[in-house]
Amino acid sequence: MPKELARLTLPKVVIKRLESSGVYCQTWVTVERQVRLDRWVLRGVESGGSIREFGRYISFFSPGGDRLPWLQRLDRIGVNGVHAVVVAPELVSVEMARIGQTYQLLIARHCVGPLSGRKPAVESTIVFRGVDGQLPDDLLKQGLTPEFFTRAGEVKPIANGLVNAVAAVTAGVSCVNCRHCHGLIEKAAVIEASEAVDAVAVAT
Repeated sequence: MPKELARLTLPKVVIKRLESSGVYCQTWVTVERQVRLDRWVLRGVESGGSIREFGRYISFFSPGGDRLPWLQRLDRIGVNGVHAVVVAPELVSVEMARIGQTYQLLIARHCVGPLSGRKPAVESTIVFRGVDGQLPDDLLKQGLTPEFFTRAGEVKPIANGLVNAVAAVTAGVSCVNCRHCHGLIEKAAVIEASEAVDAVAVAT
């Protein structure tokens, strides 16, 4: 699948408004080499934010939709820009754009392709594409996700394993003057969550 198809395609006028308003979203995924482990991995950058009228945001999750630890937290003077870097063998990107209460969504799965020449390519597959989803402000405050429909008017459900990931990015694309992560988390938080699960398993 062509690389550009695994991203949201927005009208030029929307992109210009986002850029002029200082909302920056780095949507691409790259292949990087880990020399010590002699392997190729994927690198993504959580980024974006919003002003009151519109926004754009992308974050990255595990293939199962779980939150991932960031490699680096990126502090910047400005807002609505890059927030953190993630590196992993496989990634699921959740990208969203918002104008008012109308949302565009694209979920894609990325993996390292076969070695071709000096460097493998990123292989991307679209998992879900949502067009003109709706989410009123009162439901946004409850942490819900936009509702999407097919062209025939039927509800187009998001896979259960990805609902929390979409909810996190929905919060990001609605976060005015965003300076923090909504998807990626600190590694310590991942360890604590794992220990909590182990403790429950032992107790039962």
